[in-house]
Amino acid sequence: MRQLITRLKNWRWDRQKEQAMRDWAQSRRQRSAGSEQQARQLVFLCEEFFHPDLRGFGGFGKTVKNIADHYNGKAEDDTRVVLAYPKVSDLVSLPEVRTYHQTSVVLRPDEPRPAIATLDAYADLITGLNPRVLISIDWYPSYAVPSYGLNATPLIIWIHDPRDREEWEKIAEVADEMHFQGLQSAEQLIARAREKSVSIKRLFELQQLLPRKIVFATTARTLLPRAERTYAMKPVSAYWLPNPIEIPEIDSIEFSDKPSLLYLGRLDAVKRPWIAFELAKRHPEIDFLIAGQAHNVELMAPWIERYQHLPNLKLLGHVDGPAKDRLLRTCWGVLNTSVHEAEPVSFLEAFSYGKCVVSCHDPDFEVTNFGYFTGEVRGEGLDEESLSRFDEQIRNIVADPQQRLEKGRRGREEMMKNHTFASFRSHLQTILETEGL
Repeated sequence: MRQLITRLKNWRWDRQKEQAMRDWAQSRRQRSAGSEQQARQLVFLCEEFFHPDLRGFGGFGKTVKNIADHYNGKAEDDTRVVLAYPKVSDLVSLPEVRTYHQTSVVLRPDEPRPAIATLDAYADLITGLNPRVLISIDWYPSYAVPSYGLNATPLIIWIHDPRDREEWEKIAEVADEMHFQGLQSAEQLIARAREKSVSIKRLFELQQLLPRKIVFATTARTLLPRAERTYAMKPVSAYWLPNPIEIPEIDSIEFSDKPSLLYLGRLDAVKRPWIAFELAKRHPEIDFLIAGQAHNVELMAPWIERYQHLPNLKLLGHVDGPAKDRLLRTCWGVLNTSVHEAEPVSFLEAFSYGKCVVSCHDPDFEVTNFGYFTGEVRGEGLDEESLSRFDEQIRNIVADPQQRLEKGRRGREEMMKNHTFASFRSHLQTILETEGL
């Protein structure tokens, strides 16, 4: 009975909060005025920005940083990238603009119940940066504040990693991830899929009240069915907007003298780095280069303690810049062991260096074409069947240098054709012109 009363109270508070947000959005629409200056800024909505102040070093943050570096690093470019950081921050007591990675980032403070004055000040700061379009990395409930506050500004929802019920079920099979998130049951984790669908439904309900253009784009076409399930929308029609990366200059594809596989990612439970550790134990003839750090050091410590004695397991910590460049130039391939992925930036980076990927994920068949696909591996991934799948593909990447080189060359050609910043700009411009944004 007590649980039922609590649920009813939460439901009532949720409805009151949503109505307050709609009222606020309507007040913003009524008092908004057009800018005399032509709007040029691309305002990204993302919950991270590849910085310890802004939720660390995840792939979404890396994507936005890459794009911001490209636009904001060129004095002659009249388009700029801005980040409207949607989550509350304990770094500020009032909404303000701070600079990270040469980029203006709009922050808002943590308040028990956000005051309208605070929300207005936050939205005014974003508006003052003269946005042409909002581009959200996927859709999260936290995006409601900037998107409601700028509800006359067109919105592109750029699908990167939609997580439907099935994806959350896979994640829930990893016990350490449940501990990391402080959850007791799989249903608590799966409820997050519903939160997204409810939030995006409310976004489109607001669009009926306050019309504005909302467009979908996607990094990988195979993500669309998952997006339809995640957002409870059918069909989701989306433009293809490639994830851009810097393509390194390479005279020839090189490999270290000793076979080496590079793990490039966070040491978090959802990434299952312990599979890489166990594979290092099973393949002493190969160096396993672990480039990443843990968000929860305590949780990862027992795994590291169990395997750190292995001479071929190199724990490098977070690596970026020239050191990361050298690792990608010389490794034999990139190893991905995550329980869940979409199209990771690390895949694209590996391909750009002419390096194959060994993974249990195959977005748009990229790993089949340019790497070594193990097939799906669920749960902890330490059972013999799962490890044997990785063993087989690791043996393949080592045993056939000609195939490894040819797959690597094709992967690099694909990156040079479709994942440059020129390609990104061209596809984005097509969306803007076609949709009249």
